Amino acid sequence: MVREILTCRRVLHLMVNSEFIMNTMLKAVFNIAIVAMVKKKDQPNTSHLFSWSEDQKQEILGIFFWGFALTKIVSGRLAEIIGSRKVSGYSMALASLLTICTPTIAYWNYYVLLMSRVVVGFLIGATWPAVMPLASKWIPPQDHSVFISCLASTAIGAALAYHLHGVLIDAYGWASVFYVTGSMGLLWSLVWFYLVYDSPNQHPRISQREKQTIESEIEVNNAKPKQFNQIPWKQIAKSGPVWAITAGQVATFLGYTTCLNEMPSYLDQVLHLNIKQNGFFSGLPYWGGYCASLGSGYIADWLIKSGKLSTTTVRKIFESVALLIPTMSMLTLALWGDIPLIAFIAFTTSLTTNAISTAGHAANILDISPNYAGTICGIVNTFSAFAVYLSTRLVAMLLRNGQSFQEWRHLFWTLFSTYLSASIIYLIWCSSKVQPWDSEKREENVPHSIDMHLLGKKENA
Repeated sequence: MVREILTCRRVLHLMVNSEFIMNTMLKAVFNIAIVAMVKKKDQPNTSHLFSWSEDQKQEILGIFFWGFALTKIVSGRLAEIIGSRKVSGYSMALASLLTICTPTIAYWNYYVLLMSRVVVGFLIGATWPAVMPLASKWIPPQDHSVFISCLASTAIGAALAYHLHGVLIDAYGWASVFYVTGSMGLLWSLVWFYLVYDSPNQHPRISQREKQTIESEIEVNNAKPKQFNQIPWKQIAKSGPVWAITAGQVATFLGYTTCLNEMPSYLDQVLHLNIKQNGFFSGLPYWGGYCASLGSGYIADWLIKSGKLSTTTVRKIFESVALLIPTMSMLTLALWGDIPLIAFIAFTTSLTTNAISTAGHAANILDISPNYAGTICGIVNTFSAFAVYLSTRLVAMLLRNGQSFQEWRHLFWTLFSTYLSASIIYLIWCSSKVQPWDSEKREENVPHSIDMHLLGKKENA
């Protein structure tokens, strides 16, 4: 009975959800800890704190994204070659070990701390592209939106990180968040290696019935992974749908991660909340984001299966909501963000609706290229990660002369422009059709079941 309920595919859903939760907790560990790590004026007993300038603080937060960007294409390709199980499991374990060592490194040397942040970013960044090859082997095309909504678990990770870290810092000091979060990541890695396998054929505990069901739903491609020089790089670079996805990812990731990085500092410096209040209010909007993303995934897949709308139309609708409502939220923050209630509503609205993009551009990657989804995801996330690094440098520049609302509002105007531009680009170039350069790389003796599925669902929009 238990085995029938907890099928291997459902266990995979649970583990990928928990992967994104753990990934985000490791990513966000510095965002609120740094508020308690830096010495404030006239603060007593500060021997355990640091005298970092605003520029140094932003460098610690931002340099993470150099590593985060550099691993994207590498991890996507590596997952296609050696499997997502190894890429995700080992990268999470190593990032967790480095997180546990972070307090010691911070006391030792500032520049070694920066190097460790790059390495942690490199390891954490491997997760998202590595998931794509798993999806192509375990999840049928008509359920991609729901599976990709696992990405929404980053919202739970952010919420738990802020809630838990605020309480831990208040009770045990800032170093405790690194020890606790790193230990949780190590435990997760052990469970991942026991429960997750790259394909139904490799899983030692899958039932014959479930295996046959999965194989009947998904095209089985037994071709060997393509070499680096066999990937259609030129066609990918000239592909309008790829650039549409890139624009959507840059805008949503920039807005989401900038809020993730900077919201605790904004609540501390502009709205003057204490550390427990900061952790509570910083984490609260992400619960709404999780619900919105999960719900949008189910609704999107229902619309596609019903044939009421084409996949292209569904992607455009959900991405428009995910980009245009945050556009208005950033406008609100730029005008009235110094009013606590308005600021909290605007942050919550932006982060909640931003998460709907999992049924937009995020699932769109699997639509246009099932065979190279990991590689394309890596390319797209490389652009978005560098964009986030640039945003931390922008914040450092804007706040160099102080952290008043007048300085912060320039950041909100920047995010407003980014969201608006991305929505226009996505609406123009979005497509759900499997691209010709993806089909050309398939083995000739393998039936094009995904293309037939798309034709059956009238996906030629």
